[in-house]
Formats: sequence, structure tokens, C-alpha cells
Amino acid sequence: MNDTLFSHSVPSSGSPFITRSMLESSNRLDEEHRLIARYAARLAAESSSSQPTQQRSAPDISFTIDANKQQRQLIAELENKNREILQEIQRLRVEHEQASQPTPEKAQQNPTLLAELRLLRQRKDELEQRMSALQESRRELMVQLEGLMKLLKEEELKQGVSYVPYCRS
Repeated sequence: MNDTLFSHSVPSSGSPFITRSMLESSNRLDEEHRLIARYAARLAAESSSSQPTQQRSAPDISFTIDANKQQRQLIAELENKNREILQEIQRLRVEHEQASQPTPEKAQQNPTLLAELRLLRQRKDELEQRMSALQESRRELMVQLEGLMKLLKEEELKQGVSYVPYCRS
């Protein structure tokens, strides 16, 4: 059913060459016209028993032609809308690509910002190195503290005196 709705599409390229899709479209169009003619003939034959042929077949044919014309108009409108949508999609793609690509001109427009960025990165590296050195120093101090605590406990055990911290009152 949907295939017949779009069988009347006309190529928008305007190319004088016949393409495979144009031939297929033409074949579908011919087939659709044959189906419509058969349907009209069958309706005319069915109505001949109840009404005279002249009264029934003329409205059937005009109804079929009107429906066909409406379908063609609808297809043309949909094709135009489709072209507009495709153009809008293409425009948005180009706009997106242009916005997402950093240009060298933008980077060179403000050398002050570039210099500041370099300084900030250098400062960050220095701070990371300093933090790493402080962490290493802390580890060494913790090892020394643990060693001193061990010595202190050993001395306490040798003397038999428990260690009481000095408290100010």
C-alpha cells in the first residue's frame, strides 16, 4: 500500500539520463494504473447489476482520478518537505563541523593567554613534584617514628616501668 503512495515521485535532479530507479518507478506507475483500471472495471461490473453503467462508472473514474491527483499532490508536498529537511540537516552538519574545529587563528589571536597557559602548566608540574617529594618525606618520617616507638617500647620493657605521658594540670 505504501509503495503505491510513492510511485508517482518525479526525479528532482532534472537529469536527462534514465536511471534504474526511474525505470522501476515507471514500471510501478504502469502497474498501478493497470490496477486502478481493473478496480474501476470491477466496480463498474458490480454496479451494473444494481445501477445503469453510465451513472456509476463516470463518478468512479472521476473519484479515482481525484484520489490519484491528491496522492500526487501529497507526494510532491512530502518530497519538498524532505528536501527542506535534508538541506537543514546539511546546514547544521556544516555549522557543527565549523564550530568544533579549532582554527590556528583562534590560538594565535591571544599570545598572552598562550603564555599564561604555559606558565600555569609549568607551575602545576612544579607543585606536583613538590607534593611527590613531601609524600616521600612523610613516608620516611613515618618509618623513623615507627622505629623510635619500637625502641621506646623495648626500653620500657627492659626497665619494667610503664610509660606514663606527662600531663599538665
